[in-house]
Parts: sequence; C-alpha cells; structure tokens
Amino acid sequence: MSLWNYAIYGYYNSSVNSIEWKQKGEPWSNIRIGNTNRTIGDIGCLVTSIAILIKKSGVSTNGIKPFNPGTFVTALNNIYGFDSYGCLRYDPISKLIPQFKYTGRVILNGKSKNDKLSEIKKYYSFGYYIAIKVIDTNYSQHWVALDDIEGDNILMSDPGSKAINLWQEYDWENTTQFVYFKIN
Repeated sequence: MSLWNYAIYGYYNSSVNSIEWKQKGEPWSNIRIGNTNRTIGDIGCLVTSIAILIKKSGVSTNGIKPFNPGTFVTALNNIYGFDSYGCLRYDPISKLIPQFKYTGRVILNGKSKNDKLSEIKKYYSFGYYIAIKVIDTNYSQHWVALDDIEGDNILMSDPGSKAINLWQEYDWENTTQFVYFKIN
C-alpha cells in the first residue's frame, strides 16, 4: 500500500482487524477540535477511536470522502459536534452518520478485572462498537477503539501507540469506562 493511501485511508492490519489511524503525526493532526485551539493531535483520541469504529463498521459515511479522523472532525466542527472545551457531543455523530448511533456509557470504576472484562465482553457479544477510556502513563485520559476479544485479551486500535493488547499497554485498573454504538 502506498504512503498516500495510508495517509488518506489508514492502514488495515488484517492480523487484528484494526485500522491504524493515529491522532499524532498524521495529515489531520493539526485540525482544530471545535472552537478551541486544541487539535486532533492534542486531544483527539476519542474522536479518532470513533472514526476507527465507524470505518470498521462499514456503514455509509454519507459523502464524507475520504473518510478519516480529519474529515470526520471537520464535518463535526461544521455542526457543532464539540462543546466549548473540545469535548465531543455524541448526538451530532448520528446526524453525520445516521446508521451509527451512540447508545450509552458504562462506568467501570471500582470493578474487578474479571468484572470489567465480563462487562466489555457482554456488550461486544451483542455487536456494539466500543471505545474504551483508560488512564495512560501520564495520568491523563485516553481512548482506544475495541477491535476484538480473544479469551482474556482485549485487542484494540490505539490512536496513541502501536500496541494492540489493551491490558498489556494500559493497567486494567485504569480502564474507567466505555461508550458503545450500534448500527441501524
């Protein structure tokens, strides 16, 4: 695959069914989030993870072409998809991509590792597309897209690293919540 195709469409890694879009070091990294001075490279892990999930789902992106985190954020910016702090609003996602609906959030704080794994597995087995919030090594929030679950291993597309195993990269205790989407 050419570097141009990688930059525009992302690289599909068939070994883990992941789309390896990153928030930093990409052509879209300097696109501003909402009306803030912050960019995808600064705070775009959640919106990048959701773009990965949308791409992975195969739903129509309703004319957002080529679809990638940059074109997705630009489209969200045009319909006020972020609040004044740059936090993503979930309802505008469904306005842009009607087949991809935000369904809810599950809080995982205070649960055991097995309970967290069971909860994530349950939603994944129902066919939901899941973005998981973790606390990274800098003690800041970070979001990743769930790719698959193999036994006790949660495989991910991480917009901030090349790692693919969630709990090898991030401490399970710091997995604090997830948001989930369904396809209509």
